Amino acid sequence: MALLVAAVILAFILGFAAHRASVCTVRAIAEIMSSRGASILASVGKSILWVGAVMIPVFGFLPAAGIGLAGWSLTGFAMLGGFLFGVGGAMNGGCAYSTMARFVDGDGKMVAAILGFAIGACCFAALVRWEWLKRPVPAKALVGSLVASTWAWIWLGVVAAALVAWALYEALRLWRTRPADKRLIDLILAPRYRLSTAAVLFGLSGATLTLMFGAVSYTSTFELVIEGSLGTRPWPSSTRTVVLVAVLAGMLFSTLQRRTFRIDWRPRRDWIPNLSGGVLMGLGTALAPGGNDALVLYGIPTLSPYAIPTAAALLFGVAAGLFTMRRLFGIEARVKCQDDVFIADSWSRPITPGGG
Repeated sequence: MALLVAAVILAFILGFAAHRASVCTVRAIAEIMSSRGASILASVGKSILWVGAVMIPVFGFLPAAGIGLAGWSLTGFAMLGGFLFGVGGAMNGGCAYSTMARFVDGDGKMVAAILGFAIGACCFAALVRWEWLKRPVPAKALVGSLVASTWAWIWLGVVAAALVAWALYEALRLWRTRPADKRLIDLILAPRYRLSTAAVLFGLSGATLTLMFGAVSYTSTFELVIEGSLGTRPWPSSTRTVVLVAVLAGMLFSTLQRRTFRIDWRPRRDWIPNLSGGVLMGLGTALAPGGNDALVLYGIPTLSPYAIPTAAALLFGVAAGLFTMRRLFGIEARVKCQDDVFIADSWSRPITPGGG
């Protein structure tokens, strides 16, 4: 029971931070393409480092915790899954993080995206049943092999020392640069979090959840819920389900406390890209497996064989989707960040000289 309560608290923090910082892989690529900035992408990288700063020292003291960690094989289908997820995220205007965050804000477009996700997962199950596709192949995470190696204590010591030193520096930097006139409660309930602050909360909560329960990404959990309802796979464990609900609860509490909850669930034609994008995200999650949350909080830090190439394919898919939307439909994504804080984004058709 104590572990379950801890899981709820950690997942709640993760969801709250994701909502307050507006972290999103699609926004990260859109920021690079529209303003040549990389604040959001840097925060994603910092999240991975924070996960490593927790996990690697633990593996150094408790090698058994790293040996035998589950991962996934690198296959063409895994990279295709990452690419499809990226393209779908671009069409939807948001990845796994922002889809759920905007859903709890009352954005009806995300209802369409979630419905599309379910359709995509159903399509995958059907294609597997017809033997047109194969399920992802399990493989041990490479960090387990490194932990078990003869020279493990050397590389673990060096990497752990470097990560811990960086984490201490980053934590001290964030504390020293906080607004001097704000109390701790004011910082916790700030309307917008710094992206680097969100990275701390993502990394610490995500790493602790992984060490306690293994991979519990909410994209994979939702995909298991869909397939469980179809009878093609077992239902996710109760812990994974609780984590998914707690992440959503953290996001919902954030939007209610910030008073940004606005219901807009009247179906419109402009929901079609979100529905279509959701289908690709659902199919991509099943193929990879997992979305960007699984890669950032588990796959890459544990050196799962598929993780880095699939993450690269996902980012390329986002860029390809945004470029295609710009070229074919004249829809341009603009993202503005300032002083390590996400300010705003917009998805609009450029205004040509003379109006129109």
